Amino acid sequence: MTDTKQGTKATTEPTKTERKQRSAFNGTRGKLQVGHLIPGYHLHIFNDSPGRIQAAIDSGYEFVSPDEVGGTMENVTSRNTDLGDKVRFLVGTDGNDPVYAYVLKIKEEWWKDDQADLQKRNDATDAAIRSGKLTKDGMSSDGFYNAGIKY
Repeated sequence: MTDTKQGTKATTEPTKTERKQRSAFNGTRGKLQVGHLIPGYHLHIFNDSPGRIQAAIDSGYEFVSPDEVGGTMENVTSRNTDLGDKVRFLVGTDGNDPVYAYVLKIKEEWWKDDQADLQKRNDATDAAIRSGKLTKDGMSSDGFYNAGIKY
């Protein structure tokens, strides 16, 4: 509707900049996501299975608080924040008990180093497959099971 005195268009619809978060509502956003990345860190969600969280902490990961990822959001509700102020998600049940997954962070540099080490191991396995250095019982020369993969 146009105001004839001012010559401006009045509207009550919110503009794109007034929205909290702009994205298509088409099911492409995962349920296990946090709202904001933390500069300089890689985020990962770990299931709280025996020893898994402690192994991550021993490897350099740290818990993420709601303040670091934009506070409590639609998918990070108060039930997803434990008493110690850690971000977690309800990911299932184990019988009658809930199973949670926690959001942890690691320095981006450390994560890249870990990924480079993993790639070196993968490259060595690929090289062993290509060179035929796998044993007949399905074990590679380094003792890992390979299901009899042949190149």
